[in-house]
Amino acid sequence: MKPRTPLTSLAKILTLALNLFLVSSLVGAASAQEKKVDKIGTVNMQKLVGQYYKSAEIQKTFKTYEKSIIAKDKIRVDEIKVIIEEARNLQKKGEDPSLNREKKAVHLRDSSMKQQEAQARQRDRKAWLERKQSALREKASIEFAALRQEIMEQVQAVGEEQGFDFIFDRSGASGAGVPILSYTKDATDLTGLLLERINKDAPEAEDTPEAEDSPEEVTPPE
Repeated sequence: MKPRTPLTSLAKILTLALNLFLVSSLVGAASAQEKKVDKIGTVNMQKLVGQYYKSAEIQKTFKTYEKSIIAKDKIRVDEIKVIIEEARNLQKKGEDPSLNREKKAVHLRDSSMKQQEAQARQRDRKAWLERKQSALREKASIEFAALRQEIMEQVQAVGEEQGFDFIFDRSGASGAGVPILSYTKDATDLTGLLLERINKDAPEAEDTPEAEDSPEEVTPPE
C-alpha cells in the first residue's frame, strides 16, 4: 500500500471540486433552459366596449329613455310656465287702478297663490328630473358593467387558449389620467382578435334605418 502524500490528497480535493463545478454548471444550464419567458398580451378595453355590438344596442335604448325623460320634462315646464303667466295676469289686475280695493286684494291674493303653486311645481319637477337621471345613470352603469364582464370572460378564454401569462389593458388610466401600461416589450395586441370574437354573433346591419320608438312609448327606469 502506497503512503498518502499531501500531493495525492490535494489531487483528490481538486478532482472533487472540478466534479462539483461541472455538476453545478450542468444544473444551471438545465435550469436556464427550463426557465419560461412570460408570454404577454395587451388589449384596449375601452375600444372593445365601445365597438361591442351590444354597446350600440344599449346606447340606443338609453337614448330613447333620455328622449322620453326630456319630453315628459317639457310637459312639466310648459305647465309651470302657464301657471307663472296666470300669476302675472292676476298681479296686473291687482294693480289696476280702476278696480276697488277689495277686488285688487282678491287678484293679488290669487296671484300669490299661483306663484307658490309654480314654485312647488318647479321643486317637484327638479326632484323628479334628478331621480330619473340618477336611475338612468345607475342602470347604464349596471348594463355596461355586465358588458365588461362578458368581454373579460372572452379575454380570459383567449389567454388560456393561446397560453398567455399576462394580458394588460392599454386603455386603463391612473388617477392622473396617465395610461397605467405605457410600454411592454414583445407584447401581442389582442384587441383585433377579440373584436372579431365578441362581435361574431352581431346581427347584420339593415339597409333601411329602424324607426325610432316614440318617447312616450318607453318608460325610463325608476
